[in-house]
Amino acid sequence: MSKRKGFTLVEVMLFLAITALLFIGIAMGVQNSVFQQQYNDSTQSFLEFMRSVYSKVSNPQTTGHGNSEEAIYGKLVVFGESVMLDGTTPNDSGAIFTYDVIGKASTVAGGLSTGSATSMLATLDANVVRFNRGGFENSITSAELASPEKYTPHWGAVIDGTTNGAPFKGSILVVRHPRSGTINTLVLNEAIEDNRVIEANLVVYEANSTVSYNGAENLLKNKLGNFRASEVDFCVNPSGPGATSNVPRQNIRIIENARNASDVEFIELDGSDNRCAP
Repeated sequence: MSKRKGFTLVEVMLFLAITALLFIGIAMGVQNSVFQQQYNDSTQSFLEFMRSVYSKVSNPQTTGHGNSEEAIYGKLVVFGESVMLDGTTPNDSGAIFTYDVIGKASTVAGGLSTGSATSMLATLDANVVRFNRGGFENSITSAELASPEKYTPHWGAVIDGTTNGAPFKGSILVVRHPRSGTINTLVLNEAIEDNRVIEANLVVYEANSTVSYNGAENLLKNKLGNFRASEVDFCVNPSGPGATSNVPRQNIRIIENARNASDVEFIELDGSDNRCAP
């Protein structure tokens, strides 16, 4: 009669332990793979968003209001607004807002002299708020934002500056020169925050005609002199707002004097030029 052989309790426990470790390793590998894909998606999405700004500026559209006296000259992209232009607080602190830059069209037709993009925009009364006038002394009867758009980075990522854990805050003006058609990129190292006061006044105005519009009419014009041609580095942080990271964040760069979408560059993570390294 032959002896039956089986597994001892120790062998069974050892088998289960090895199996569990293998399962955990596979699960962590899958999780890391999913996280990496999400991060790649958020990075690519932001890159495409910034490049799309240049595409829209280089292929201008009408204001859509049937007003031949207005023209769209570019886009204003604002990072880090604590209050949106409609006077409300954003639900997500990492949201990025884009507005049409509109101005007079008749001045160009009448023969606008050459000069810098900022001086030309000032001459054209460029703004991101559209005013309708009428009545006594051509006073403003209503006002509205010029095609506001909101972009939120994917998968909870935020856009940092080059300081680890510090969200990028600033305003980027991508405009088409009224005479030459050349694209110009100008940077202001602050979010335009006056808007929250101005937009609150716009809401009040409809019920109270005594509200002054002097500030609102000069919203962008007052800031134009502070915009400068400059290189801009964005760091895509996958860990959320205010989080520091011990791994390199993806560096997206707008080169100085950027003219088109290809001037928004993807910097290699392991490259010596990655300014988002920890």
